[in-house]
Amino acid sequence: MKDFIKNLVENKAELINLKKATQKFTNGLNTVLDTETVAKGLYRNSETKLERTIVGNTYLFMDSHDDVHAKGVFTKSIKERQNKIFHLHDHEFKITSKVGEPLKVYEQSISWKDLGVNANGTTEALFMDTEIIKEYNAQIYNEYKANKINQHSVGMQYVKIDLAVNDEDYKEEYKLWNDNIDSIGNKDYAESKGYFWLVREAKLIEISAVLLGSNELTPTLGETKIEPSQDTQKAEADKSLQEIENLFKNIKI
Repeated sequence: MKDFIKNLVENKAELINLKKATQKFTNGLNTVLDTETVAKGLYRNSETKLERTIVGNTYLFMDSHDDVHAKGVFTKSIKERQNKIFHLHDHEFKITSKVGEPLKVYEQSISWKDLGVNANGTTEALFMDTEIIKEYNAQIYNEYKANKINQHSVGMQYVKIDLAVNDEDYKEEYKLWNDNIDSIGNKDYAESKGYFWLVREAKLIEISAVLLGSNELTPTLGETKIEPSQDTQKAEADKSLQEIENLFKNIKI
């Protein structure tokens, strides 16, 4: 492990450039946790269309690419590309691969427990409210209607990324580790690896329905709106309070 970490740090710049030069998709190498998502979302059915809320990515959770997405990782991209983010299947970037028409793409706080993870506190996730159209792809429409699609994956490009390692010999990388490790939902997994790539910003291109996402906390949300957990409610209240405080700071008297 010591030699592996040493090699990672010594080649960090080159590895980051390689990551930035490629588009990230699922590699299907994760193991889906035995979790039950409690969170609910948009859920309407008709004979030709469905409306669903899907999770494209859950932040602060180490995926099979050894990445941990920071909160707000797609904020800039969503603002710039809101009408150019697609709902596809299997990362096929073709007109015939469209599953539906996105209604809204957004980031929102959610508790780990609402995602079925036995951890306290909250994280943030990438959501898409989408209109799934039978005419686009009848098979996928029917699978969504039968609640059989429960994994998604983002097609993205890295913009800002850094390396965190659990080795005090590397001051910068070790500080990044200590600053973030306690916030990670699958902390034990990250500790077993001894490192992770912290993705601070990325360009969001599409969200795909897949067999197995690189981040397994990417479900289709359930049928009926319920009250979010106390952790989620507190996070949203804190966020609203901060927005109000920021507004008053910008008012000149």
